[in-house]
Amino acid sequence: MVGVPGRSKACKTCKKRKIACTLERPNCKICIKSNRDCLGYEQDRTFILDSRTKKQLETKEVTRVTRPNEPDLPVDSTQSLTQFQGSISTKNAYSSLWTMNCPSTRSVYREQIISEFLYSFKPSTQLPPTPPTNATSDAWKSWFTMLPAHPEFTTALEATVLAICTARLGRLNNDHALVNESLKFYIQGLWELQKALYSPDLMYKDETAASCMALVAYEVIECPDRTITAWVKHVQGCAKLFELRGPKAYSSEFGHELFLAFRQMEIQQAISEKRKTFLSDPEWNTHPWKGYTKPLPHQLLDLQAELASTIATGYGLLSSPGSTENPLALLPQILSLVNDCLKLDIRLNAFYKRLERSISGPVYWARLSNGFNVSYTPVQDAEASGGSVFPVAFQFDNIEIARTCATYWATLTILYSGLKYVYSLLSPVVSFLPLIAPGSSLPPLEHRSDTTSLAKNICQSIEYISGGSPEGAAMFVVFPLKVAIETLADTAASGEGCERELEWAKSVMGRIGTGVRIVNNIDIPVERHAFVPTPDKEVDMSEGIAG
Repeated sequence: MVGVPGRSKACKTCKKRKIACTLERPNCKICIKSNRDCLGYEQDRTFILDSRTKKQLETKEVTRVTRPNEPDLPVDSTQSLTQFQGSISTKNAYSSLWTMNCPSTRSVYREQIISEFLYSFKPSTQLPPTPPTNATSDAWKSWFTMLPAHPEFTTALEATVLAICTARLGRLNNDHALVNESLKFYIQGLWELQKALYSPDLMYKDETAASCMALVAYEVIECPDRTITAWVKHVQGCAKLFELRGPKAYSSEFGHELFLAFRQMEIQQAISEKRKTFLSDPEWNTHPWKGYTKPLPHQLLDLQAELASTIATGYGLLSSPGSTENPLALLPQILSLVNDCLKLDIRLNAFYKRLERSISGPVYWARLSNGFNVSYTPVQDAEASGGSVFPVAFQFDNIEIARTCATYWATLTILYSGLKYVYSLLSPVVSFLPLIAPGSSLPPLEHRSDTTSLAKNICQSIEYISGGSPEGAAMFVVFPLKVAIETLADTAASGEGCERELEWAKSVMGRIGTGVRIVNNIDIPVERHAFVPTPDKEVDMSEGIAG
């Protein structure tokens, strides 16, 4: 629970008289002129209760917080506690942060709100729990979880972080006033960030980069304009700032965690936009990791950055109408592209072997769904088929392995889909390759032609990754699930089935959209291609959305 001052800045005497105050300290001119005692400017407090405090109050287990050197006094048991029931109180609370002049008061306020926000992500108890895992605290670590203990807050970071926190807490408590207050913080954050970016002292600070990341996150969860335009611009601005800071700017623990979060967003967005990313340059794969061990998920991101470059090359080569009508004119370049894809496939397989060696047992195994998969199966479909779409869910050694596997399968799906498309262009001339290009050949696709199985693997991993609440794990679910949806849609469109699997995946994405509002505000069907390579010439390169 934290006390927050009221909105008015007037002295207490002028406030009682309901007149304008001239705000001089220690005594205002109005009180001096009228020969009244100026009662000062200390303001009353409005109290906000977090979930743990409310639970204590409901059980009447209340601990009084005493000041240093103050003797403990018995709690007045006659005081009514029912007044604290209901959602978080917001009257004059969140909007008054900018009136706090005391740094320690602002710090306490901030820490309480951020901690309540982080506490709101506790695992759901609506579904039977999955078996205990070997997950470590590092799997849940991020720059945001470091904020409560962060020693320095700029005004931009303060405003943008509180925008995110108040938005989520307002949604959880069905408090529209609090959601509106979050928008005020967001607007204030935009203004403060603009000032920071024009300040030589603040421009390249970790806190300014964190403010950019927070604005991206706010657009993802709230999407106030109901379009992805602002999100795209924030992502582009964020990428420019991180690039200008240079690869050596992420040596601090907080800065490094910021870089890890940005890296995932930028690389997956580059895949969506069919462009190369600066993060594929060698210095960006080495300098930010000095003093740190590069974990397996980020070794996979190295390969995704290569994939983005390969896709950019292929898209530039094959996007013109002439290239598809007469592929022979570009045969050497197309064969070189195929060779690059096959080399990347070898490196991805080597990565998976490292993943297998990192754990003692199997990477994943199957067991009956604990109810999550059944809950997303339309009743009529379940009755018609005699069961759920995915009665079996995959289990993993820990949550980090689960996320890595889903991303790995999505990466393979994108790569194999691109190979299938290139092979389809070359199919009329495959038998003539030895004559046209002596010494060249196309190895058979074999298992690479089966992208549907990879998409199903992703779907069967969502239950474990999300813990039964996909909207709470959107950062790790959206990218692989979107890839799965695009692939299943292609399979269904080709008449090979998977209509029920596609509807299941789309319903899960719709559920994510209830907590991540940008998902439901993309003005294209969710099965429209953004990641999976496609001959569709009308895809807008800014329409992709990375987790």
